[in-house]
Amino acid sequence: MSRLSSERAKTGLYILILANILIFAYRDDLRQHLNLRRTYRIHDGNLRSMLLSIFYHMEPTHLFMNMIALHRYGSELFVNSSSRRWHSVFVIIISYVVCGVGAFLGIELLSQYHEYQWEQKLNNARYARRCNHWLCDSLNDVWGGDVSSYFTNTWADLTTSFQFADVKLSMLYYKVIFRIGASGVVYGWMGMRLITSWLSPYHSRLNGLDFFFLVATLAHDLSESPLSLEDLRVSIFLEGDRIDHAAHIMGAAFGMIWALALILWEKITSFGYRGMRWRWGSNSGGRRLGARWEEEQRIHQQEQQRMQNSRLLNSQRSSQRARERTML
Repeated sequence: MSRLSSERAKTGLYILILANILIFAYRDDLRQHLNLRRTYRIHDGNLRSMLLSIFYHMEPTHLFMNMIALHRYGSELFVNSSSRRWHSVFVIIISYVVCGVGAFLGIELLSQYHEYQWEQKLNNARYARRCNHWLCDSLNDVWGGDVSSYFTNTWADLTTSFQFADVKLSMLYYKVIFRIGASGVVYGWMGMRLITSWLSPYHSRLNGLDFFFLVATLAHDLSESPLSLEDLRVSIFLEGDRIDHAAHIMGAAFGMIWALALILWEKITSFGYRGMRWRWGSNSGGRRLGARWEEEQRIHQQEQQRMQNSRLLNSQRSSQRARERTML
């Protein structure tokens, strides 16, 4: 692993951390451009607002925790990788943007899923309150259309909206809140770390403790994510902790997809499509994935041991020659 290439990866990582710190420090002085209302929210954001949001922090504790996690997983993904492609500053920055913007795109999809669930709830209420009386059929025949459904659907929509007013308010609140911070990026890089540990020959394997921590963290955020309307109502009105767990999960999902894309690109550009090999263990006669970095470390240690043994042997020979001269 080239030391110069590794230093380049550190530079790219420090650029991202410094950008977060500078935006936090000068957000009041540059209020016109770094205003909170310019950050992202559902159905009212563009790429510019998304990019600002993934660098924007309001609390120093939030910034500190995100930067610590960013440095840790960034070092494991890019700085300590044995591939020069992963040392590229462009790859580091684009990985930051993809995971951050991907988390927001996932939130957009989740909001649309909430809308779909609400429409299903309304349709069920309309179907339950439809008029099957002969008077309704007569009225429809007179007007030449399904006039009765217009009144029954309107009544069903009103009663359902009133009965589930807390759910409707939760949906509205979920859309209008501003989402800030690099947490989506951090979880995206956590997802990338899981994938590279399993599939990449240029990264070390996660130890048992780190693997348990990552899986447990993702499982907790998944359990706290408002995937259903009832979860959304509970998370906002009863158990709200001001943490967007769904953005964490979406960031991790996009990070996993992005890591798979990078690994596939690495294999195609290095060996060609026909030279790609995917091995999940050593039973097939090949080296398990994720072992190249460990093998390079083992070879380096063997070289160090060989040099040390050579120095010891030369020292012993020199001592023996000196004793022979003394005897003569």
